[in-house]
Amino acid sequence: MKLRTMIPATVAALPLALLLGCSDPDQGPAEEAGEQVDQAVEQTREQLQEAGEAAGEMMEEAREKASDMIDEPGPAEQAGESVDEAAEAAEQEMEETAEQAREAMEGN
Repeated sequence: MKLRTMIPATVAALPLALLLGCSDPDQGPAEEAGEQVDQAVEQTREQLQEAGEAAGEMMEEAREKASDMIDEPGPAEQAGESVDEAAEAAEQEMEETAEQAREAMEGN
């Protein structure tokens, strides 16, 4: 084998040799692959759980904001209340004026 082809083959095989050399001698390649799959599944589960919790918190904040918007009167409702109060005051004023006018006419 030529040196030019031997060096790239050695470089390519080195990580595999290191991986196999550092692994547990009682575990075969399938067991190692299974452990890697287990780790990936566990990481994914944790990330999904964290994402679910974050989504739940965001939903709760949105619900609270929506509730606050419904509970607090807006500008239109405040204006409507002012109009109602003014109408009630005007009606009461008219009744008092009408009563005073009746008393004045009866007194003459």
